[in-house]
Amino acid sequence: MKQFQLKIVTPEKVLYQDMVESVTVPTAEGEITVLPQHLPIISAINPGELKIKKGGEYDYFSVTRGVIEVDGKTVTLLVDAAESANFINEKRAEEAKERAKKLMEGVKQSEEGYADAVAQMERALSRLRIAKKRRGGRATFNQDS
Repeated sequence: MKQFQLKIVTPEKVLYQDMVESVTVPTAEGEITVLPQHLPIISAINPGELKIKKGGEYDYFSVTRGVIEVDGKTVTLLVDAAESANFINEKRAEEAKERAKKLMEGVKQSEEGYADAVAQMERALSRLRIAKKRRGGRATFNQDS
């Protein structure tokens, strides 16, 4: 079974690094699935669901904006934030969605403030979608490491 090195990097740390069979990423051009020996690309990542296939099973992550770089042997995701479905608290994600909704209503006059509120809403919605998939995923690393 062919695999490639996947690395997920946030400003704080390398969040995930392992050999995987595929990764599906939400990009600015739409969702893409990277397989071993994929052609080199660089693309913007949109907030949403990241799906990693390893050992025939899937892990799900919520990711924020960032960049994906594929060089044929390694896939690197540089994202503002990423969170495994196994560590998402659905109640807190719902509360974050409500806060973002109120913030969006309060900053409609400020383009920058509204863009920040929309980004917060996108992240909260992504986290909620991923949390619902938690039962099908599996933990492959320690979120605090």
